[in-house]
Order: sequence, then structure tokens, then C-alpha cells
Amino acid sequence: MWKKIKSYSLYWDASDKLGTVYLKLADETEGSIKRLSKMELAAFGDTLRNEDPVWFHSTRGDLSTEKTPSDEEERT
Repeated sequence: MWKKIKSYSLYWDASDKLGTVYLKLADETEGSIKRLSKMELAAFGDTLRNEDPVWFHSTRGDLSTEKTPSDEEERT
């Protein structure tokens, strides 16, 4: 289900050299995108910083920057 992203934080683990994006969603649930390279983490950070709205698909882990993501599922 697509859910609007309310806030986010970026985490970099220097020992593993992997990043994670932690998401707080509009319905007060949380999501994350894990095991990212430094380039992927930077790209997700840029998208989250510069686009509005950004949506997260809670079962697939996808992001969308459309005004309203276009598929069969209801939005919250």
C-alpha cells in the first residue's frame, strides 16, 4: 500500500559500509530501505530532500514522487 512519507533519517554504518533510510509515514507507521551503497544512500537522501510528495510502498519497498502513485491500491 502506498503511504506518504512524513519524515526520514539516513544512517551510515562505517564498519559495514552500508546505509539505511528510516521512514516515518503519514499514518504513523515506519518503513526502511536497507543495505544501500553510499551512492544509493545519497540518491535517496536527495530525492527525499528535494521532492514533495514522496510515497513509500509498504509491502514492496518502492518510492514514488508522483502527486498520487498510479496503481490499483488505495493511498493513505
